[in-house]
Amino acid sequence: MLKKWVFVVILVVSSFVIYPPATAESPGDITYIAIGDSLTAGLGSSEENYLRIHGFVPQFTKYLRGENNVSVENYGIPGLSSTGLLALLTADEALQNRLKTAGIISVSIGGNDFLQTIRSVPEDEDEAALNVRLEILKRTYQETYKLLRQLNPDATIILLGLYNPYPESHEWTDLGAKYAPLFNGFIEEYGDEPKTLVIDPYEAFKGKALEWTHIAEDDIHPNDKGYSEIVNLIKIAYEKSIE
Repeated sequence: MLKKWVFVVILVVSSFVIYPPATAESPGDITYIAIGDSLTAGLGSSEENYLRIHGFVPQFTKYLRGENNVSVENYGIPGLSSTGLLALLTADEALQNRLKTAGIISVSIGGNDFLQTIRSVPEDEDEAALNVRLEILKRTYQETYKLLRQLNPDATIILLGLYNPYPESHEWTDLGAKYAPLFNGFIEEYGDEPKTLVIDPYEAFKGKALEWTHIAEDDIHPNDKGYSEIVNLIKIAYEKSIE
């Protein structure tokens, strides 16, 4: 009988080691988990000692560390689409378990859906095709947000919108000017949810594509200036939320 109880105790303890429970963080202690695409990974930012410390995740982490003990985990995957992110969150139990412990979760997704959309829409195709793609993205995003909230009802979730990376006279300027505001418009609805911040960089980047991105080299990613502006927008929203 004693051996049986010893076995049960070992089994229970080991389950907590393998899958630690979500625990409330102490004041001043924050676990920040960043998920998403190449913006989360910091592509386009300059490197120091092979690290992209000028991406928005490192910059925002540095800001948080001004008054908090912060541990950060970056799950940025270049090329990730909204369907890819949802599949990852649904299948990866370890990541789910980590998200349960987070005090802050940031999400950057939709940029690759944007690229796939504008590159597949013929010039003579009507708006219906674009709207269909946006509806699919909208449903996928809804499922992603729902899953994040099921995993962690208490975290501050930061949703990053899109900017138009194309300057005037670029062949995709008009499509970018249409797609990005539509995307930002439907994620804006989540700003009404508790502890959810929506960051819309569209207006800030308007007219700044050549200055704040690498589009001159045919690369839509922000440069250090662009990432710094994204961080400024995040900080403004975050500070308002904790007042």
